[in-house]
Amino acid sequence: MHFTAIITSAVALLASATSAQPTARQAPVAYANVMVVNANDHSQQPVRIPLAQLTTLKYSVTELRLISLSVNVPDIPSPDVKDVVCQRYQDKYGIQFGSTEFTEGKPALISTNPVDFGWVLCYHKRSD
Repeated sequence: MHFTAIITSAVALLASATSAQPTARQAPVAYANVMVVNANDHSQQPVRIPLAQLTTLKYSVTELRLISLSVNVPDIPSPDVKDVVCQRYQDKYGIQFGSTEFTEGKPALISTNPVDFGWVLCYHKRSD
């Protein structure tokens, strides 16, 4: 009788453990949402640029606009989009400038003719 109770308990415990669903967690993300504008073909493409990471994409561009942030990092508050600055570079080392800094409400007007996207860096700038 004692053996049957042990087996029954073990089966019940195993069944409850396998039916329990793990809680879904969203992976930490920190992106600047940038609009890639190509005035020649009247197109706009939203893209995500990881914060503090020099990033390249395959687009032709005449203008870049910072439109918002997507930040979900546990225990760290999201910065205000007004405190984020982006800049385009012509090289993967971030040495040759490809635009002026651009922020929310202040786009980078790159060229009247489309050019390669180049490399973009967006980062949280300390507000004083």
